[in-house]
Amino acid sequence: MLNDLSIEESSIYKEKQIKKIYPNDYRIINFGSDNYQLTKKDISYIVHGACFLASGGGGSIGLALLFMDKMINDTNVMHYVNPDNLKANKNIAFVAGLGSPDKVFEGFGQTASLNAFLEMDKYLTHSGQDPLGYLIPVEMGAINTLVPFIISARKGIEVINGDPCGRAMPELSMTLFNINKLPINPVILTSDTDELGHYQKTVVQVNGAIDAENQARHFAKSNNSTAGLACYPMQGADLNCSILSDKNWTKFNQWTVGLAWNLGRNMIESRSYNKFLELLSSFSVTSYMLFEGIITNKEEREISGFDAGKITVSNQDETFFIYYKNESLLAWNATKKSYVAMGPDSISFLAKKDAQPLSNADINSDPKKNPKHIPLGTEIGIIGLCAIEKLQHTELIDLFLSNIEEILAAFPEDRIPAPNSYIALSALMSDYKI
Repeated sequence: MLNDLSIEESSIYKEKQIKKIYPNDYRIINFGSDNYQLTKKDISYIVHGACFLASGGGGSIGLALLFMDKMINDTNVMHYVNPDNLKANKNIAFVAGLGSPDKVFEGFGQTASLNAFLEMDKYLTHSGQDPLGYLIPVEMGAINTLVPFIISARKGIEVINGDPCGRAMPELSMTLFNINKLPINPVILTSDTDELGHYQKTVVQVNGAIDAENQARHFAKSNNSTAGLACYPMQGADLNCSILSDKNWTKFNQWTVGLAWNLGRNMIESRSYNKFLELLSSFSVTSYMLFEGIITNKEEREISGFDAGKITVSNQDETFFIYYKNESLLAWNATKKSYVAMGPDSISFLAKKDAQPLSNADINSDPKKNPKHIPLGTEIGIIGLCAIEKLQHTELIDLFLSNIEEILAAFPEDRIPAPNSYIALSALMSDYKI
């Protein structure tokens, strides 16, 4: 039973204390080989850590590792920059990939994001501006945290140690860039490069993030269900911030790439579930052990072009349902008929056998295509990560609640009431403390 588990609380992202400096903060600010340089091994660490932070979304880690091996060489050197070192006049954008995992497993979409970067560079220079100086990951997730480092390997551009989501999000409208009303235009969409060296592209002026996502999905449908996306051009002055200042602090999540690196290194090097939980408790994120059990079922239903689904995890006493729309958004105790966690708080999976992270896409996937296939019957821990204060913005919470309602409507037979309001993980966990 959940009451019999040790509900472990750590201190990652203590709310109301965003300016406090924690003893291990130096580990997320300065990491990697040295001098802000990263090797392919470092990127593997980041991919693993970002997968854990992604709340079950952000793309398959198996797919991300295949992508990394194809696009990054052992001799490549990538670069990152911390938020307090951004040069004011250097241009920034985020570049991402989107589309069908099945198509990407077939080899499509591998050059689309690089092409989006190249087109944003062209757009800026043709407008009389300098080319891009920095990239920022669109979210924490195995695929889209990897994408800017692939471009860094090819073009030498620096990647910002941070992201506008802090986890993976189902929709482009759910980034802190959108919540803070940062200008999104132009939105540049590109396809893969074909055998003749050509690719499709479109540059659009959109009416906000929702319009941008709709146009991106329409573009992808015409290009093997994949696309590269570049948008939110801005300058270093728009994001430069210090832990000791409020300036630009709410616009994005700082040092998340460094956190992912530290978590991923522990996963790969120790492969110990207990050692990982010990490390997790040493950073400034608040986390809880929600449940431990066996994955017994995965069921998917498509809604609004997304993979909506339910993961069932059971032990001898209780059963949990994890509902997702690409990303996990709601944890429900089916035995006690109660909420356990909901977005914007994150619901993360970790294999107990070897402390490997997994996404919803990796569970019960095709083992012939996915080297990180997670079969039914795998024993996992479900770990809740508390959303930091800036992710508890009213507009963002409303978007999460709307998505949760949509998922639950796809499973009417479960008869689970959609929450009327957000209940923070810390409040839900107080009911389980012993």
